[in-house]
Amino acid sequence: MKTPEAFLPDFCSLTTAFMLILGSLLLAFVLALADFSPRYDFLTEVGLRGLFIAWIAWLSAALLCAMRRWLEAWRAFRAGAAAFATVLLVTLAVGGAAQAGLARIGYPEGTGLEPWAFYGRILAISALVTLAWLRHQYVQSRWRSQIRAESIARLDALQARVQPHFLFNSLNTIASLIRKEPATAEELLLDLAEVFRAILKKTGKLVPLSEEIALTRQYLGIEQYRLGPRLKVAWDMRQAPGDALLPPLSLQPLVENAIRYGIEPALNGGKIEIQGRLARGSLVLSILNSLPEEVVRRSRPGNGVALENLQARLESCFPNRARLYTSQADGRYQVRIVIPYQGAGHENPPR
Repeated sequence: MKTPEAFLPDFCSLTTAFMLILGSLLLAFVLALADFSPRYDFLTEVGLRGLFIAWIAWLSAALLCAMRRWLEAWRAFRAGAAAFATVLLVTLAVGGAAQAGLARIGYPEGTGLEPWAFYGRILAISALVTLAWLRHQYVQSRWRSQIRAESIARLDALQARVQPHFLFNSLNTIASLIRKEPATAEELLLDLAEVFRAILKKTGKLVPLSEEIALTRQYLGIEQYRLGPRLKVAWDMRQAPGDALLPPLSLQPLVENAIRYGIEPALNGGKIEIQGRLARGSLVLSILNSLPEEVVRRSRPGNGVALENLQARLESCFPNRARLYTSQADGRYQVRIVIPYQGAGHENPPR
């Protein structure tokens, strides 16, 4: 299990291996340019140096991949020191092999340096490059941790702005039932308490779609008592994976706005359609509601604050990967959410 201080990359991944190839070639090119008295032509120098550096990088990555379990569990200083020592030991081993093997492949002059000078030079270069790389990785890791912490704090603040609206509207509905149907009001109040217990427990984390659906159904059950037959709801979630992760309170505020601006003002009420499906690796959620004539004549329904709030929370959880679309046509208003699909077993994305 990774500690909060873990900052080294996954040395077992293909991405890391590819970056090592590019880094080896780039370093070989720079070292060849810096050599003002090359013994071979430039391309040969780059090739030999690149091969030498690549062997050091790949063998180091292989050893660090084997040590991954310990590196992830150790504190930053210990993990960094282990990685540094591993690279230096591999540098010595590859340097010794190069010193002994150059003559066998047609270069009788070997490295052209005394052994102590050769080993001192490659160890110095290896140490400087490794230290600079470790420093870069550590700074990047701390920066990502800070961004994640700020995003979580911003998400919590935005979610806190949503919850009071849900609470006040639900309490108003329950209050209207206290005199007429006290038993029903008590039951709804208990349901509301259960809903908020679940919401508060999940603050700052993504939740499965199944929980969002259950929460929205409970909210609609409360509103159904208030609006009666004026509120009609149609669900179609057969193609939506229940384990898909999304920010808490993603559906309920949109349904609340659909009731407030589409159903409640209409004399005969209206219909809300809630749909979900999986398309091209993304979860697509749609909320459609009918609109009264006076709202249709306006340029847009008055739910901009809720949409901006949800858009901000989606962006915090899925930077540059979440989309929120709105449209109004044929007397209906639609809000569509598109987010990358991640199952409940997937680690929450950095926010």
